[in-house]
Amino acid sequence: MRVYVNFLFRIVLWVGVIPIAVLADESPEAVFSSEESNPPNILFFLVDDMGWQDTSVPFWKERTLFNDHFQTPSMERLAVQGRKFTQAYACAVCSPSRTSWMTGMNAARHHVTNWTLYADQETSRQTSTLKAPENWDRSGLQPHPDLLPQMLKSQLGYRTIHAGKAHWGAYDTAGSDPTTLGFDVNIAGHAAGGPGHYHGEKNYGNKEKGGHTRPWGIPGLEKYHGTETHVTDALTMEAINAVKEAVEADQPFFLYMAHYAVHAPIQPHRRFLDDYLGRKYPGTDIEIPQVEAYYASMVEGMDASLGELMSAFEEIGVADETIVVFASDNGGLSKHARGKSPRGTGQDTHCWPLREGKGSAYEGGTRIPFIVSWAKPDANHPLQKRLPIPADSMSETPIIIEDIYTTLSSWVGLKPQSRSACEIDGMDWTPALLAKCVDSEDLQELSGRSIVFHYPHQWTGSPVGGYQPHSSIRIGDWKAIYYYQNQSWELYHLAEDISETNDLAEQRPEKLKELAGTLIEELHSKNAQWPTRKVDNQPEKIQAP
Repeated sequence: MRVYVNFLFRIVLWVGVIPIAVLADESPEAVFSSEESNPPNILFFLVDDMGWQDTSVPFWKERTLFNDHFQTPSMERLAVQGRKFTQAYACAVCSPSRTSWMTGMNAARHHVTNWTLYADQETSRQTSTLKAPENWDRSGLQPHPDLLPQMLKSQLGYRTIHAGKAHWGAYDTAGSDPTTLGFDVNIAGHAAGGPGHYHGEKNYGNKEKGGHTRPWGIPGLEKYHGTETHVTDALTMEAINAVKEAVEADQPFFLYMAHYAVHAPIQPHRRFLDDYLGRKYPGTDIEIPQVEAYYASMVEGMDASLGELMSAFEEIGVADETIVVFASDNGGLSKHARGKSPRGTGQDTHCWPLREGKGSAYEGGTRIPFIVSWAKPDANHPLQKRLPIPADSMSETPIIIEDIYTTLSSWVGLKPQSRSACEIDGMDWTPALLAKCVDSEDLQELSGRSIVFHYPHQWTGSPVGGYQPHSSIRIGDWKAIYYYQNQSWELYHLAEDISETNDLAEQRPEKLKELAGTLIEELHSKNAQWPTRKVDNQPEKIQAP
């Protein structure tokens, strides 16, 4: 029986016992089910391609030179106010992650396993022997009544606001427009996954002022064309206006603030550039390369947006009834387009101590920064009494992007109308958010479950290291990786080897067999799709060790 289907926790807290709702055929009472108050507002702040180390907030056991380089005071404030998750995960690339949080499904199940653009266009590279699965969903996510914003809107009357990068449905499909996916408001979202340009002077990648140029030109921000407004700032201002409209209409709001930053192209956010350009990495004699100065300014601009939103909530008077969930959609860009890091190293080292980066099977490809907090903590507020997020706290419980669907649904009592519980892979991580003791028995089922990654594609470049078609699984501190090109397995113990440098596959064959068997079972149960062999156009299925 799947642990995430029948997940019924009751956590003993220092404030009492709080029922935690789950997605099941008969959902128990939601956290915010009382008629005495309205449900909370929710800000889901998702950054594009932000690495685990691209912040002044340490998500490891110690601070690093990276944490001293990046300036993210708003993230620091959020972490002090709430709880950071040091072992949070997403998919290796963007569209799969974005589809997973909207549906609660693992990428192996929903089949949007790579980034999308045109429904009839293949975005995957090839290896010498393999190409992409024949029928992976190139159209991307399409309208469905059980998408998270659609349920918030239809079941509870939320004003649902999308701002920034959408990257769900491909061009010329219904899903390319966020308003078909449950959003009342769409600010600058469309089919493309990256910006044509970050600067208003360049019309955000559109050839003509007031126009839209496919595929990369950003739509919907025409009033900023020809100005010096960075797209991050434009999105923030428009999102705040949309929130004000929701509050004036006396509606709870769900704001999905999905910044294009810090996706390539790496271009400066000029008002923060002087903090980095022409300087040395703190604590070193290494000069910050121009590309890294540009990148750090983009990170700081994103962080400023977070702070501006929280300040706006306070000015509007809704900060104490607004929950903030901060995350990234995959690991940080590291394989190309970057300069020397604070450690003096270059390519593939920007997520250290994690190995590699975006697109990789290793931790650098999937581990992400993740923080949850009330925008303005107030222990006496009725809503916060129901979800008392511990301040300045940390959870080491592993969670993954599809869990957002299940967790947020549990808070407000959403119930899918046309999907059964067995189709929902996400698990409710509220116990890890609230538990005073992170090692309590209440968390054993959550921390011991299987976390599955499935990327049957060649992302970019040649199939080297973790950058090749793969599937992997984490159970507890153990992680097994399967590479389809060479039909090979690797095994790592993450608690002792976070950098995944000591492959234990030969030393611990029984442990590898255990994890491999579970991964194979999980992939088959989710109807996973496989890379295609060039020689005969047949699926290259996962093989047991």
